[in-house]
Amino acid sequence: MSDSNDLIVRVWGARGSTPTPGPKTIKYGGNTSCLEVRCGKDIIILDAGTGIRELGNVLKNELPINVHILFSHLHWDHIQGFPFFKPFYASGCTFNLYAERKSGGTLEELLSAQMKYPYFPVPIPKSLSKLDFHDIYSNQEIIINDIKITAYRANHPDGCLAYRIQYGNKIVVYATDTEHNDELDRNICKASEDADVLIYDSNFTEEEYKIYKGWGHSTWNEGMKISRESGAKKLILWHHDPAHDDKFMDDLEKTVQLSLPNAQAAYEGMKIVI
Repeated sequence: MSDSNDLIVRVWGARGSTPTPGPKTIKYGGNTSCLEVRCGKDIIILDAGTGIRELGNVLKNELPINVHILFSHLHWDHIQGFPFFKPFYASGCTFNLYAERKSGGTLEELLSAQMKYPYFPVPIPKSLSKLDFHDIYSNQEIIINDIKITAYRANHPDGCLAYRIQYGNKIVVYATDTEHNDELDRNICKASEDADVLIYDSNFTEEEYKIYKGWGHSTWNEGMKISRESGAKKLILWHHDPAHDDKFMDDLEKTVQLSLPNAQAAYEGMKIVI
């Protein structure tokens, strides 16, 4: 059993780019990015990929709820589950939504756009649940009761934020959709300093990265370097490429564990209690 001092991480979608349902992705899952973090009674959701739909089905049993949703950025694989999150359509719920301010509009305007004709039949819900939108910036701190969240700049086309969530002395870092350079990314290293869990974009192998350099994603090799440099205790491989099936991910995890035995590849249903 967990207690009110625990920080609990649950994976609802670990895939990148596009959903990949099918018999070859059953173990690690085919849903796109969605992570649930519980700090005592407070609920934080990171990204609203297709994995948020099933999370919403579970949260229906806890209504009414007060939830904070942090978007790393607004590319499709991080928002495409947003319209299908059923608690949005329930009365008495409050949702605080956070994302980096974009030149194309506010967070409310941009999320509303994907729920307008001809993309979706129902507009963003406003009459039942309460949705409060917050446009934020890198290096900004968000305080939620006893939780401190800090946004850090990630290296991705159109911009992206990594998040460091601290609850007491427990720390989890979410660094999806970030691309490394020739030197260690000091910004992500700072975000990951002494983290209990570092969830890091490991979309490509080194061989794949040579082909797709500039696409805004990193490798497990770089995640391992940052983990060691920052003192992070556990590395979680994240944002699995659509072409990487269960067999590929099994082999990849075993390779990483030769150097970092505590490392794991994220899979749907994974639960980490800190």
